[in-house]
Parts: sequence; structure tokens; C-alpha cells
Amino acid sequence: MDSHTGGALAWLAQGAASNLLDRLVDRALDGPPPMPSWPRLGGSPPGTVEISVRHQLTIRTRTPVILTLQEDGSRTGTVFSVVLGHTTRVNLPGGDYFGAAMIVDPLGRTRSGQTLQGIGWSRLKVTSRRTSPLVIPAHHPTAPVLLQLGLRKPDGTPLFRLPRSRL
Repeated sequence: MDSHTGGALAWLAQGAASNLLDRLVDRALDGPPPMPSWPRLGGSPPGTVEISVRHQLTIRTRTPVILTLQEDGSRTGTVFSVVLGHTTRVNLPGGDYFGAAMIVDPLGRTRSGQTLQGIGWSRLKVTSRRTSPLVIPAHHPTAPVLLQLGLRKPDGTPLFRLPRSRL
């Protein structure tokens, strides 16, 4: 994992450490999520990105995905809540981007945090006036990956619980 990947996911974790994570999960579960929008489209014609998150989970309930997009080299980004298995369309200015996804167990919310079912990331080049597919492959998280990404609350406790291993 390169420093850009780690930095982008750490940025997402900082926002998720607040109650933002709970609000995003609730938004995904409350019904069809609003159409995501990029904060500024700039002067050039935008391109469209169709974002899908893939995971080997069997979907029986609406499974929330916290998705972030960042322009290459940016220290901030935009966070969306989507549902696993759905494709999301976003208009973006042309350029290079980084997308990251965290799949959260909708039934795994406790006082000690959310249960993280999957995590993944992918890079994307957006071309003006074109539609680009972005598939983010998500994998089961491990404790070393969460530690490496800095997915911790300000007090040092883990931001997420890991699912019990399946035998």
C-alpha cells in the first residue's frame, strides 16, 4: 500500500471517528440514498463515473458502504453513503482520483463501534464528457491493515470491530 492510499483512508477514518460514520450508515439504510454530487465541477466539462463496490458477501439486507473520492494529491475528499450491490453515478471534473470503500455490517453496531465487513480502494482517471466505470474490490479487513491505515479513534481505540472469522 502506498502512502497516498494510506493517507486517503486515514482521512476517511478521521471523519468516520466522529458521528459521521453513524449518520452515513443510517442514511444508506433509510431508503434510496440521494444522488451524490461533487462539491465543485470547475470550468471544464465533467465526466461521469459509475462506481460499484464488489465483495464476496451474500447480500440479504441493505448493506451500507461508506465511499470516499479524492482528487489525486488532495488531503480532503467527498464522502458518500451507498448500498452494496448498487451502482452510483457521480459527475466529476476530468482528472485523476482515488476511491475507497468501507463495507459496514448493518446489524453489527454496538457501543464499541461498527463491524467492518470489507475495505478496498482503487484509482481512476476521469475524462471529460465520457463515462468511466470504477469497480472497487473490497476484501475482508485484518487487524494489521486497520492499524496500518490508522483506523482508530482519537483515544487510540479501534474505529471498527472486525467480523468473527468464519471456519
